[in-house]
Amino acid sequence: MDRRAPALARVDAVLVALTVVAAGLRLYGLGSQSLWYDEWLTTVAVEGSLGDLVRHVADREGITPTYFLLTWGWVRVVGDGDLALRLLPALAGIATVPVAYYAALAFDLSRRVARLAALLVAVNPLLVWYSQEARPYSLLALAAGLSLLTFARARPPNTRWLAWWALAGAATVALHYFGAFLVVAEALLLLLAYRPRWQPVVLAALPAAAVGLLLVPFAIEQHSNAPNREWISAFALSARVRDAGRSALVGPSPPWRDHWVVPALVVAVAAVLLATRTDARDRRAGAVAAGIAAAGIAVPLAVSLAGTDVFLGRYVIGALVPLVLAVAIGLGASRPAGVGLAAAGVLTAASVVAIVAVARDPGLQRPDWQQVAGAVDEGATVVVVDVNGGQSSPLERYLPGAVPLGPDDAVAADRVDVLVGIPADEPCNMLVGRACGMVFLGADVSDTVRSAFTPAGRDELDQFALDHYRADEPVTLTGADLVAPGAGAGAVVWVVDPSR
Repeated sequence: MDRRAPALARVDAVLVALTVVAAGLRLYGLGSQSLWYDEWLTTVAVEGSLGDLVRHVADREGITPTYFLLTWGWVRVVGDGDLALRLLPALAGIATVPVAYYAALAFDLSRRVARLAALLVAVNPLLVWYSQEARPYSLLALAAGLSLLTFARARPPNTRWLAWWALAGAATVALHYFGAFLVVAEALLLLLAYRPRWQPVVLAALPAAAVGLLLVPFAIEQHSNAPNREWISAFALSARVRDAGRSALVGPSPPWRDHWVVPALVVAVAAVLLATRTDARDRRAGAVAAGIAAAGIAVPLAVSLAGTDVFLGRYVIGALVPLVLAVAIGLGASRPAGVGLAAAGVLTAASVVAIVAVARDPGLQRPDWQQVAGAVDEGATVVVVDVNGGQSSPLERYLPGAVPLGPDDAVAADRVDVLVGIPADEPCNMLVGRACGMVFLGADVSDTVRSAFTPAGRDELDQFALDHYRADEPVTLTGADLVAPGAGAGAVVWVVDPSR
C-alpha cells in the first residue's frame, strides 16, 4: 500500500499550520535588524549595472553570482530597503517547509514523518536565521530541498520526475558551488536505481554539469583574489567544523554556550531509533537522506583538508534539509512511537527557545548600525570605529554623508563621537552574530582626542556605547590621529561629510 495516497488526496491542515508558523518566525522583525557586513555587500553588488555586479562578485565574493543576479532584478521591482532585501530569502525559507513535507512523501514515508520533517524545518534556528538575511543561503536550502524531492520521485524509476530533478539540480549548483556535492551524490544514487539504463540519468545530469562548467572560470577568478578565501582559513578548520555542527542545531547566535547539547542528544537518539526501531523501507529512506547530507558535508571538508580550504558552516546549509529528513524518520517512524515523538518535542522546544532568544535579545542579533547612526550627535563630523576588516561598512547606509577617512587624510572637527565595544556574554561562533570578535573589537580613545577634546557624555546602546567628545573650536586631525595605539590595521575612521 502506498502510504503517500492519503496525504496527497487532500490538503493537510497540519502542513498549512506549520507553514503559517514558519512564516511568522521568518517575517517577524524582518526589517528591524540592521544589515550586517555581508548583507551590505549584497547592496553594493546590486546597486549598479549588471557589469558592475559581475565585477563585484568576482572581486569581493566567494559564492556564485546567481543570487545577486536574482536580487538585482528583485530590488528593481520591490525596492532596496532592508525589509525588501530580506523578503526574497524569507519567502524561500517559508517555501522550504512544504518542500520538506513533500520530500518525505516522495520517499514513500508516512504523513507523520512528513509533518515532523516540516515541523523541524519550520523551527530550525539556522534556517530561520538565514531566512532573515539578504544572502543566498535560504535559497540554497530551498533548491537543495527541491532537488531532494525530485530525486526521490525520480527513483522508481520515473523519467518525468527525472526531468524535474535536472532543473532542481541545476538550480542548486547555480546558487552555490557547494550545491554540486549534493547533486553529484544524488546522481550517483540515481545511476544505481536506473541500472542498467543509465542514459536517462546522464542526460538529466547535463544541466547541472553545464552550469558547473560555466561557473568554473568565475570560481577560478574569485579564488585568485586572496582576500576572498584567506579570511576563511584564518579560522582553524576544526573550529569551523564545530561551528557548522552547533549552528545546524541551535543557529549561529544561541543564547547559551552549551545550548547545542540537548539538540545533539536528540539527533543521537534519532540515529539509534532509525537504526534499530524502524522498518526496512523507512531505514533505507533514512540512510539515503543521511548519505546525501553526509556527501554535502564530508566531500567539501575533504577538499579543504586537501588544500583548498573554503569550508564554512553556512556553505553546507543545503545538506540540512536531507539531514532533517533523516532525523524526522528516526523520530517519527520508530516503534513504539512515544520515545521518538517525545524527543521531537524536546528538539522543537530547544529550537524555539533559540529563535525567541534572538528575536528578544539585541545582544544575539546582528550589529545594530542603524541605532549607532541615530545616536551620533547632529553636527558631529567624525565617528571612530575600530573593527577587523571594515565590518562597520554598513554605517554608510544608515549615516548619510559618512565616508571613510584614510590615515593621512585630514579633517577639521570640533565634535568627535567614538564607538566603544561592550564585551558580550553570549557565545560566539566566530563568523556571524553580534557577539563575534570579527564584528566589533573596540579600542581606547586616542591620546590626540583625549588631549584636545573634553568628554561630553556617553550614550549606552543595546550593543555598543557611543562616547561624545567636544572642543571649543575645530581641531585638524588625520585618520591616524583618531586611532588609538594598538588598534591595528583594521581600524576604520568615518567622517560625516556635511555636504552630502
